[in-house]
Amino acid sequence: MNKLKIITLFTFFIVGITSIRAQETKAQVVITLERTPCFGACPVYSVSIYDDGKVTYNGGNFVEVTGEQTSEIDPATVTLMVEAIEKVGYFDWDEAYNTRTVSDLPTVTTSVTRNGQTHRIVRYAGDDSAPLILPYLELWIDEMANTELWTGVHPEISNIPNMNPIIVTMERGACYGFCPVDKMVIFGDGTGIYMGIANVDNIGVHTFEVESGIIPNLIERAEIFGYFDWKDSYEERLMTDQATVITTIQTLEHYKHIVRYTGDPNAPVGLIWIEDSIAQLLP
Repeated sequence: MNKLKIITLFTFFIVGITSIRAQETKAQVVITLERTPCFGACPVYSVSIYDDGKVTYNGGNFVEVTGEQTSEIDPATVTLMVEAIEKVGYFDWDEAYNTRTVSDLPTVTTSVTRNGQTHRIVRYAGDDSAPLILPYLELWIDEMANTELWTGVHPEISNIPNMNPIIVTMERGACYGFCPVDKMVIFGDGTGIYMGIANVDNIGVHTFEVESGIIPNLIERAEIFGYFDWKDSYEERLMTDQATVITTIQTLEHYKHIVRYTGDPNAPVGLIWIEDSIAQLLP
């Protein structure tokens, strides 16, 4: 009997220690993003990224998948994400950018936990006092968590409202190999924002500057090649393992948005030159 009691107590002790260790190693939320309703069809959802790589999504209105869904990313990628967010200055920004010059836009709330401390930022989409890079950081979190899988909404950088006009954008998507996955936007004053997502040297978001004269020269060459007269889409798929590249160029007279599947043999050669020229603008 005494032996049975000892075994029972020992088992209870081991189970208790295991339970304590499980609590101590329980995954923690390190990055969150939430998008609220607007007066239109804005997607409403939230996503949380845990330090062990778990991603939890909760869909509301105007998304393809409602309710809770989960997926996983590499825990090392989560660490890189927190480091990238810290590097851009997130923890030095204000906790709220809530000025409402118009009343029909959504609010985006993010939070990041670093070394046990959490910084949370609420941004109303119409507040131009927010750091220029913040809405692109939010979009980058969407990309890293792959929320498009559930929302059905492709987060295009050219759709982010901003007082500074966007002149050039480029997005390079994933393939079945190690294609670079990134996004780039360049404004009229030469300021650029780059978002590295996968298979690139720098995963994260950062700004850069383009020398004056380079963008006007690029636009002039695009006009000569016929960029603004080409089709909006070249997506014939003879093979299914290639990437998609999306470019936009905007001037006072023109706006053009072209989607090119890199395996489509019908795309103009000049379009590939334009894509390469945009990619080379990175410092």
